Amino acid sequence: MIDIEKMILSRDFSYEPPYFYNNDFALRCELGIGETDEKYLATAKERAAAIFNILFGNGVDMFFFDDYIQDWDFDMGDTVYINQVISYEKDRLKFCLGYQKKFKHIVVRDIPFDEEELIIRRNRICCYPNKKFNAIDAINAHIDCQNNPTIHLVSFANNCIFTVYDDRGCDIVFYDKNKFGTFYPLLQKYFLEYDLDLMKQRFEKSKK
Repeated sequence: MIDIEKMILSRDFSYEPPYFYNNDFALRCELGIGETDEKYLATAKERAAAIFNILFGNGVDMFFFDDYIQDWDFDMGDTVYINQVISYEKDRLKFCLGYQKKFKHIVVRDIPFDEEELIIRRNRICCYPNKKFNAIDAINAHIDCQNNPTIHLVSFANNCIFTVYDDRGCDIVFYDKNKFGTFYPLLQKYFLEYDLDLMKQRFEKSKK
């Protein structure tokens, strides 16, 4: 069985979007539904909370986010100006430190990346939650403000990572095909119809 905690703390662990397509045993669920902006946003939060409660009956064991800078973040063509990098990093630093000050954490530094990704630097901040951590609030904050780094919620018992990528949807990546098979029917009513055939194929594969 995979030790998901050890895996995430490794510099060799790659967790890149699109999470659903980059992993064999992953599910993709639809969040935002509604004809008005208000209804769409409210439904996104309601469905994200419902999915979270199915996956994390015993709470969150770890959450992490990748803190990285890409040169196209500055929209300056082939040139990256240091003053813009500093300003951009200050905003991200506030976000990161807000979590690091509250929770026990481990920083996985200088994670390797493909030069074609145009990334300047990548670190992973892995936090261990306590009673101060409210996962639903963290999810809702990301849905409301998607410029912040995406928080990935981890269950050691279920060997899975839950990622709300924006108000449209979320991905659940399993590193145990038996857990994938267990949660497939429990989450089925939330599945994104566009990817339903692929998820059915994965479910059949999980039973072999």
